[in-house]
Amino acid sequence: MLELLLLATSLSAQVRVVIPKLHYQAQEQIPAQLENHTSQPITVCVQFGQWSPKGNTIESTPSPFFVERNDNGKWGILLNGPDVGSNSQPVEVDSGKSLEFPFRLNGEGTLRLRLDYWIGTSPDVKCNGSATGTKHLRSATFTLG
Repeated sequence: MLELLLLATSLSAQVRVVIPKLHYQAQEQIPAQLENHTSQPITVCVQFGQWSPKGNTIESTPSPFFVERNDNGKWGILLNGPDVGSNSQPVEVDSGKSLEFPFRLNGEGTLRLRLDYWIGTSPDVKCNGSATGTKHLRSATFTLG
C-alpha cells in the first residue's frame, strides 16, 4: 500500500489519483480517489454518461478518468462507456478536498488512470474539445483479471 501511495505521490505532489489496491478482479468495484492538495480549486471534466458492467446489468459510474491499458509496451485508451453524444461537464474540486469515482471493468491486463485537469475555477472549460492550460496526471499501475 505504501508503495502505491509513493508512486501516486511521485506523479504529482499536489493533485493525486489514488487506487487503493494493486490488483482487481473483473467487475470488482475500483474506488478511484481524486485528491486536490493544491492551495486552490481544480476543474475536471466528468463524463456523466459513463457506465460499468455489474453482472448481467450495467451501472452508472460518472468519471473524470480515462482508462489506459498496456498492450505489449504501448499504452492505449480503453473505450469503457459512451463516446458519441457524451455528457461531459466541468466539475470543481475545492482545495484540500477529494472525490471518489468508483467504477468496474471487464477483461484483464495492466492498467492505469489518466486525469486531465485545470488549476483554478474553470466553468467555461470545453470538456469535449481542446482546452488550453490542461494538465495531465496518471495513477500508479494496477492489474485486472
